[in-house]
Formats: sequence, C-alpha cells, structure tokens
Amino acid sequence: MQPNIYSILVVDDHPIIHDGLRTLLANEHDLEIVTTATSAREALQKLKGSLPDLAIIDLSLGDSDGSYLIQRIRTKHPKLRILIYTMSEEKLFAERLASAGANGYIMKTSPPSMLKQAIRSVLADEMYFPEDILRRIQKSSNGRSEGPLSPLDSLSNREMDIFKLIGQGLDAANIARKLKITRNTVDTHRINIKNKLELKNGKALDRYSFEVIQQGKLPKKK
Repeated sequence: MQPNIYSILVVDDHPIIHDGLRTLLANEHDLEIVTTATSAREALQKLKGSLPDLAIIDLSLGDSDGSYLIQRIRTKHPKLRILIYTMSEEKLFAERLASAGANGYIMKTSPPSMLKQAIRSVLADEMYFPEDILRRIQKSSNGRSEGPLSPLDSLSNREMDIFKLIGQGLDAANIARKLKITRNTVDTHRINIKNKLELKNGKALDRYSFEVIQQGKLPKKK
C-alpha cells in the first residue's frame, strides 16, 4: 500500500537551501518538496494553485520578513501548516511568530534529525517550539498566562519611548537630545531593553524595533 505523500513548499531566498532540503528529504518517501519560492510574493502566487500540506519558511526574505508572510497565509489559507526555518536565534522571534500563526520554529544550525522531527511534528498538527516558548503558548491558550505573551509589554514607559525612537532610526545622541536625558542614560536603557527582549546585540534591537514600528504593533502605554 502506497504511503500518504505530504507535499511541502520551501520559501527561502537562497536556492542552495532548496537543494539542501531536497537532499535531506530524498529518503523520506512520504515527504516531497513539490515547489519552492525565493520571495513572499512568489510564495503567495504559488499558493493560489494547489495548496501543500506544509510551508517551510525562512524568517528573512528579500521582499519582506517571515512574520508578514505568515499573516498573509493565515488570512488566505488558515489551515496550511507553517514551519519557520531560520538563522535568527532570539527567543523573541519565536514567540512573535507563534503569535502570528506559525506552527513551528527551528534553527538552520539544528541537526538534520531535529529538522525531520520538526517537520513531522508540525505535519501531525503539533506545535514545535523551544520548550519555554511552548509552555508560554500553552498556558496562554489555557487562560493561565505566565506573563505577557509579547515581551514588549515588559518594557517601562521610558523604555518604550526609547524603543520607538530607535525604531524610527534615531541614534543614542539624538534620542538623548530629544528626551532631554544623558547619552549614558540612553545607553543604559538600550542595554536593559535588549536584555528584556532577549536580543543578541544592538543590531538585533535596531532591526526588531524598526520591524515593530513599520508593522504598527506597539502595545498601548501603561
């Protein structure tokens, strides 16, 4: 009896990733990469045809980011399973993508066996995230949240002011001038914000704040 074949769409702006995943899954007779895309626009276009069982999506795409694509997919194809496959290791991204509607999240540095496990877990309608993120998602869905699902809610009003200005492209000196505080105070707040959001470095903070501002996802002030 022939096994059920699960069809997969791979969305990554590096064709070498497409080839690598094809090689990885070559011996998995019930998994087949049926189509690939290098951009969010191309992926959405291909989804107008036959809908696959799973979409494996990179977080950073040339024409948008993964969270935007997830939201578009969820609007048009709510039942499509989504696994994020990325180099971004900050937990904040995993939590944000879970909120956007991703079913799983795995690093590109993970061993092949773990990637296969992630694929099969998501195809089995299970969520595949780091354990601490998964606990928060599950508790939140049961009405017993351990805290705000968005780490942005943990920022103080002053930290949020600075976060918004960072997202608008202001450097520390200009932020200090605008808020009438010292440069050292701004630097201290940047460090605290980075730590609260569990971001790896200042560049990750700059990138994330810009994304939040562009997408209009700032929480209301306390």
